[in-house]
Amino acid sequence: MTVLWLLLGLALAAPYLAVGRRKTGRAARVWWAVGLVAVALVYVGFAAAAGEGLGLEVLGVAVFGTFAAMGVRGARGWLAAGWLLHPLWDLGLHGDGGVAPLWYVWACLSFDVAVGGWLWLRGLRR
Repeated sequence: MTVLWLLLGLALAAPYLAVGRRKTGRAARVWWAVGLVAVALVYVGFAAAAGEGLGLEVLGVAVFGTFAAMGVRGARGWLAAGWLLHPLWDLGLHGDGGVAPLWYVWACLSFDVAVGGWLWLRGLRR
């Protein structure tokens, strides 16, 4: 099942990447930043529903929100780094299930890697 969930994340990343690729400048940075904060906020929702771990998930939003803010204000590399570090959050805190369902953890992981990898590769080409 894990492979199916990873494929789900890639399938969901495709339209997100397609829209983001059409954006330029600040609009593009805001697009990638809002997405990064959104994937962190989903875990807040899971924690609230489970009635546990809310403080830790809010901390995650603050951490990834900082990467997002730095990426909007400056180098896109901060956004790539945030997206590529988010899988550590996915697996490190939720790989055993935690407050989030495992299907979401694995789908989020592949989504994050696809987006972060694309941003990183795009940065190398510049």
